[in-house]
Amino acid sequence: MTTRVLALGLLVTSTVLASSLLAPPLLAPSARAQEPAAPQKPMLPYGIALDKMEWKKAPDGSGREFATMIGDRSKPGTYIQLVRWPPNSINKAHSHPDDRYAIVLQGVFYHGYGDKFDESKLEERPAGSFFTEPARLRHFGITKGEGTILYFVGTGPSTNDDPEK
Repeated sequence: MTTRVLALGLLVTSTVLASSLLAPPLLAPSARAQEPAAPQKPMLPYGIALDKMEWKKAPDGSGREFATMIGDRSKPGTYIQLVRWPPNSINKAHSHPDDRYAIVLQGVFYHGYGDKFDESKLEERPAGSFFTEPARLRHFGITKGEGTILYFVGTGPSTNDDPEK
């Protein structure tokens, strides 16, 4: 019986030893595949006044304008974007693939969550208000007699799904 236990112990020891010698080369490719991404460019000092920003018209004809402050919404990574809404605008229910954080910089924005535009779900968000737009949660908004400027932070790539028809 002691010979069997000794033989089993030697077998287990040699198996563990062999696997410890073979494991590093076998694991090396997966370890290399998980190397950290290349470092991003360092942040540089930057500042710009609101009236000096480059605004681009929304391609949907809504009258909204966008100014990208940091990043690119269509590419991976953090982006910061301002959206200027004209008075009496409506944005039907839609969603985005990323979580977005927003602050109302100017004016009053009326914002709600739901699959379809529903005026009874709108909440008034005056300048200084903060709200979120969780990923894939449909939401909608309007402006009334005055326009508004919203400040958004998200992670690209980000798009809008088709608004409700």
